[in-house]
Amino acid sequence: MAVSVPPSAVLLLADDPLQRSELVRALLNNGLQVLQRPLSRRGRQHLPAGRPDPNVMLLVLHWPSAAGDPEMALILVKRWRRSDGITPLLLLLDQADEDQRACLLDGGADDVLVQPFGLRECVARCRAILRRSPSTGGALAPPPLDPGDAVLQLGAIQLDRRQCRVTLAGEEVALTPREFRLLECFMQHPGQALSREQLIAQVWGPDYTGDNKSVDVHVLWLRRKLASPLLKPQLFITVRGVGYRLDPPLP
Repeated sequence: MAVSVPPSAVLLLADDPLQRSELVRALLNNGLQVLQRPLSRRGRQHLPAGRPDPNVMLLVLHWPSAAGDPEMALILVKRWRRSDGITPLLLLLDQADEDQRACLLDGGADDVLVQPFGLRECVARCRAILRRSPSTGGALAPPPLDPGDAVLQLGAIQLDRRQCRVTLAGEEVALTPREFRLLECFMQHPGQALSREQLIAQVWGPDYTGDNKSVDVHVLWLRRKLASPLLKPQLFITVRGVGYRLDPPLP
């Protein structure tokens, strides 16, 4: 029998029953619907195969030390991101240093929390991710889009903000949530030079504590994923001393 997923749910995967129940209680007390599942010990089953139920707006995964080190978590996150480029992911770790956390963030996690952390901080980070997620629904959803703004078009690139889909000449392009938000930000300001600081504030959010080199990495990934003979000259222009500009392709 299929499990009914409540609308706009947080999917929580955690191995420790006590920690799982505490997190569920904290999320419920803050008005969020929660679907919980025990965490399998087998690595390939830690994350859903492909995108979870479309009602799931955030995946929270506790990666215990018993499951392996953060490098193993990074492999899993990257593998999962290739099949699900939309659902935001909050990763909870027993231990990880700064470099490991940075790699996990650049590899596809939207946020990383390392023990010890409080329930209030965990819930606050969940809410912060949901506020800036293009796939957020329910009470935390952004105001409804004007129908004319739901789809952004730039040459052969089309970005559907309702479906969280990007197509290039009609072919879907798999983007991570952060790549999607970065492209959306550029497409909302075509031809305008945007500083790294502006992009960090808009895409990574006020809770981001890393440096702005992540912008350079994500722009590089967008350049690769959107490379096409149909888009000449280069779309993303480096503006020295400022940041980047998205130039509309020549007709």
